Amino acid sequence: MFLQKLEVLGFKSFANKTDIDFLPPSAASKGITAVVGPNGSGKSNVADAIRWVLGEQSLKMLRGKKSEDVIFSGSEKRPRSGYAEVSLFLNNEDGKLPIDYSEVALSRRIYRDGESEYLINKNKVRLTDIQLLLAQANFGARSYSVIGQGMIDSVLTATPQERKEFFDEAAGVKQFQLKRHQSEIKLAAAKENLVQAEMLVSEIEPRLRSLSRQVKRLEERGALEEELRALEHQYYGRLWHDLAKQIAARQAELDKLEAARNEKEGMLDAAKAELATLERQETGTDEFSSLQAGYEKILDEKNRLREREFKVRGKIEVAQEVRRQVTTPLPLSKIIEEIGEIGKRQDVFLQKLRQAKTADDARKLADEFAAIAETTATLRARLERPAPEMTTSKEKDPAMVAELTDILAKAETINANLKTAHDSLQSYREREQKTKGKFFELQRSLESKIAASHDLERRLSESRIDMARLETRRDGLEQEMTAELKEKAEHVKSSVAPDSTIAIESLMPQIERLKYQLQLIGGIDPEAVREHEEIKSRYDFLEGQITDLRKAMDDLDRVIAELDMTIKARSESAFRNLNRDFDRYFRSLFGGGHAEMIQLKEEELEMTDESIATEAAEAQEEAPKKAGDRRIVGIEIHATPPGKKIKNIAMLSGGERALISIALICAIMVNNPSPFVVLDEVDAALDESNASRFAEILSELSARTQFIVITHNRYTMHKANVLYGVTMSDDGASTLLSINLDEVGKLKNDKKEKAKA
Repeated sequence: MFLQKLEVLGFKSFANKTDIDFLPPSAASKGITAVVGPNGSGKSNVADAIRWVLGEQSLKMLRGKKSEDVIFSGSEKRPRSGYAEVSLFLNNEDGKLPIDYSEVALSRRIYRDGESEYLINKNKVRLTDIQLLLAQANFGARSYSVIGQGMIDSVLTATPQERKEFFDEAAGVKQFQLKRHQSEIKLAAAKENLVQAEMLVSEIEPRLRSLSRQVKRLEERGALEEELRALEHQYYGRLWHDLAKQIAARQAELDKLEAARNEKEGMLDAAKAELATLERQETGTDEFSSLQAGYEKILDEKNRLREREFKVRGKIEVAQEVRRQVTTPLPLSKIIEEIGEIGKRQDVFLQKLRQAKTADDARKLADEFAAIAETTATLRARLERPAPEMTTSKEKDPAMVAELTDILAKAETINANLKTAHDSLQSYREREQKTKGKFFELQRSLESKIAASHDLERRLSESRIDMARLETRRDGLEQEMTAELKEKAEHVKSSVAPDSTIAIESLMPQIERLKYQLQLIGGIDPEAVREHEEIKSRYDFLEGQITDLRKAMDDLDRVIAELDMTIKARSESAFRNLNRDFDRYFRSLFGGGHAEMIQLKEEELEMTDESIATEAAEAQEEAPKKAGDRRIVGIEIHATPPGKKIKNIAMLSGGERALISIALICAIMVNNPSPFVVLDEVDAALDESNASRFAEILSELSARTQFIVITHNRYTMHKANVLYGVTMSDDGASTLLSINLDEVGKLKNDKKEKAKA
């Protein structure tokens, strides 16, 4: 992996879009690119751009105070930029970056309103993603990959803790430390969540216990209610089916009585029909009435004729002064009186006859009619006796005699007709006597049937009353079942008959006992069950979360322990190699002397004087295992140039400190080479001899690492493959000029060869 290109737009003095292309590595070297230019031209902004795009957050490191200071602020001839963007193109054909791209473009963009974006291949990502990606490739913004102005000396002047962070990146354990830091953050969050979950559990646990007791009571109540329902099912089922059997038996009896009643009514209707037929024959025919009317008519006519006869005879007697015999016939007044009496008796008889409704009533009037007839016959016999000879003093009136003769003739005829009518009535009476006997027999039979029908009606009425009583009991039982069993009532009614071997009298006491127990338990709010379910679900969820959190904490503790072991193992190995190469490059740069790094434990951070630090180093050498068991929190650097006996680097000159820093950086590059390193005027404090040595070491290290060097030193420029010149135009924007020194060298050689030729 190597740095392929850098694109800068609107960043600090690079107002225009500026591309800086870097040579691909060759077999002998990965290349040295030198950026040169006068002071203030903006060449250090190249290092700042690389540092910024790699995720640098410190404005101090970027030589600014506000985030918008990295955006081109404008000049008198050029307006300011609205945003700044830097893109770093890395060739990843070797797959050193754990991402599936052969070319990786890291971009960072910031606007004047403070909004910023991080992108990988134009996809938005988080800063953490970029930091982890770079840490896995052993370089980053705060590591030795970008060494800016003043940073060359900061390694030596930094605190042991800060120096340790620098060496951690150099040892290649930064990615593990990032993971450890993330694990610690997750562990702290898990602990906080665990505390909150435990607090919630402690809050809801008392309420859950209370609700659990209520639910337990409800379960007991449910068992009692289940037993009660079973007993009620048995009890009411027995009552219902027994009552149903009684109703069915009563209904069968009622159906049988109704059938018998219907049969009796049929027979009664037949007898009534026959009796009605006889009644219609008796009352519906006009024979008796006609005979009676004819007889009465003839009798009335005879009476009227008799009256006329009496009147005519009276007139004749009066007129002729009739002389009567000693045996005088009935006086006229007497005859009229007797006929009138007979007429009255006939009128009474006729009235009674008309009022008679049955044959029996008519039969009772027969004797009365016979008495009237006998009186009439007697009077007739007395009137029909021949009258004695009468002598008159005058002759008879022919007209009266003729009238009397006519009357007598008519009387004879009327008597004959009256006798015929009497005979007809007598014959009808005889027939009627026979009919009345059958009528009375039928009537007695009808009365017997009516009595039997009444008995059946009585029994039927009693059965209906019993049926109504049973149905009333059934309705009451149904209402009671509905009230007690609710929707189960229909199931009880439709189910098969319960076991009849259990005495029904023993069920009610058990039912009452269960109801009493339920009453003692009391009513429980159904919402309590729902609330219990909700709280129980929440409690179980929290318990599960607590279990998961504890497991996650155990896992995080295990991960942290594993990372600590990895960090420790790699750090110790890298530290030994760094110490060895640091001393080697120190000797090379100083021409002798001795340099070493000492790891400080927690309790050794308080030791600041030289003797205590020396004792700590000796204790570390004597008991490496025991010291290794303790956590290393800092790095101390001891350097003794040739001819001097000092070890405290604070007593060295600025040039000596620069050489020590360069030796340290070279040692790091040898042991853990970064894909590229940016050096911003790190050779500024070196004299010509040391600058020459630095250039040689830089050329040697370029076999492993790609260098971008911002310098004024001609020795360093001489070792560069590509030279970029930075100049400031009159509008305040930086521009670049590039020279490929390898091509220039080839051209010179070609010219020399041509000149020789």
